[in-house]
Amino acid sequence: MNHIRKIKRLGNIFSILWKYGFDDVISRIASEKYLPDGFVKSKRGEQIFQLSIYERIRLVLEELGPTYIKFGQTFSNREDLIPKELLTELEKLQDKVPAEKMDLIQKIEEELSIQISDHFEYIDLQPIASASISQVYKGKLLNGQEVVIKVKRSGIDTVIHSDLLIMKDLAQLLENYYEAAKKMNLLQIISSFENAILKELSFKNEFQNIEQFRRNFSQSQQVTVPKTYKEYSNDRLLCMEFIDGFKINDKQKILSLGWNPDEIAQIGLNAYLKQILEDGFFHADPHPGNILLLENKQIVFIDFGSVGQMMVSEKEELENLIINFLLKDARRIIKNVKKLAISYNIKDEKALERDIHEIFTHLNSSSLKEINAGAILNRLKSILANNNVLMPEYIYLLMRGITLIEGIGKQLNPELNISDSIQPYIIKTAGKRFSPDKVAQKAFKNIRLIADTLQELPEETNRLFEKIKDDKLLINHEVKGLEDIRKTLQNVANRLTYAIIIAALSIGSSILLMAHIPPLLFGNSVLGLLGFLVSGFLGLIIIYSIWKKDK
Repeated sequence: MNHIRKIKRLGNIFSILWKYGFDDVISRIASEKYLPDGFVKSKRGEQIFQLSIYERIRLVLEELGPTYIKFGQTFSNREDLIPKELLTELEKLQDKVPAEKMDLIQKIEEELSIQISDHFEYIDLQPIASASISQVYKGKLLNGQEVVIKVKRSGIDTVIHSDLLIMKDLAQLLENYYEAAKKMNLLQIISSFENAILKELSFKNEFQNIEQFRRNFSQSQQVTVPKTYKEYSNDRLLCMEFIDGFKINDKQKILSLGWNPDEIAQIGLNAYLKQILEDGFFHADPHPGNILLLENKQIVFIDFGSVGQMMVSEKEELENLIINFLLKDARRIIKNVKKLAISYNIKDEKALERDIHEIFTHLNSSSLKEINAGAILNRLKSILANNNVLMPEYIYLLMRGITLIEGIGKQLNPELNISDSIQPYIIKTAGKRFSPDKVAQKAFKNIRLIADTLQELPEETNRLFEKIKDDKLLINHEVKGLEDIRKTLQNVANRLTYAIIIAALSIGSSILLMAHIPPLLFGNSVLGLLGFLVSGFLGLIIIYSIWKKDK
């Protein structure tokens, strides 16, 4: 990123922060060094300070532009991290901006190297939707198929990449000066956000997401997926079938067509549960505007820029978590959470177990209408945050998705119960897990693992022996209290040495005295007498040292 452009953008960010009364943030992160010469603080009136701090945060994000708006929207489902008042404000963030004036025909022709008249009957130059990353236009192919063309805004890649670099710098500074930012793993959250927004920025990625959904629902009679046109799509353009439907939560429309809202709610919930529990590939933003109903009663998911994806091992561990939640087994839930978590620092597992049991107690004491999956998931997120458990981003996307789907479902059917809807999938999953084929697969996998280990064992053993032979084997170990043991052994060794010397002197002196080795004194060997005196003196020293040590 151009250094000058980065400095100017930082100046713009600090100017907006100052405008809305966040002077303390600027001073705490020592931002003066980032401000360009001639930086002028914006004038502000008293009306700014009549707004709450949470309203001012929202206004800052809106004025900073698309990257920050989407960042705020990402946080709008993190009840475990931010106050309820701020959540309310973040939910107001709108990803709608004035349409960009562009020469649409020329842009499409240049991108695709085609003549529009050779492929399209018409393209409406007035966008039907305008967001921060793209604009959407309606058109018709020569074969009569109505389509929508999603066109990326000019320069949006540069803007977002620049903002992401700045956001990471600011996050590092905030973690250095604010304990709250460090505790919430702000850098990790921004890294996850960066991964998500860069995927959303890529229309090739969205194209692949749509095709994956089509494969997953190819056998479904109740869910359809918009057709895509590869020849009219690239990383900056996305052409797909136009869907003429209505929002899935339009209960009046559903009733006017003579349909049962309860049935529609169950179809929608089942479609989402299939994405999670069978496919491991789910829509990350299933709000009512992204789920449409067709007049043949089929459901259509649209806008596939943001999806959640799980590896097979992650999906299996999630299934285990759900099974243990239904069985109300708190201890196993904790084990599942540890396996799924990116990091954790659980200081008191018993307290965590009690918190999870409180959720079970609430479920037991509540009637069907009172059970709210969203509230339960929010409580679970808070428990995880309080125990310093950081889960992968797809888990938080999943929790948000379930909350949105439940909200739609209960608008159509207040009696809708997600727990009851999940159980058939869990039974089906259990059946698959214990089927002969699955058991055989797992057994084969374990046998292959053992075989690989045995096959590698001679080579690894040979390496070990080579290290021993070359005197290159290093063993690191730590024994607590080793210094005390060393001192004790040293004292014992010293005393043993003295005892041996005394014994040798005593035996030698006895021999000298018995042999009457000259010189003699009163008929006794002088050397023998001296030996006894020395050994006696040493003996007294040892006795004194033992007495003093034991005193």
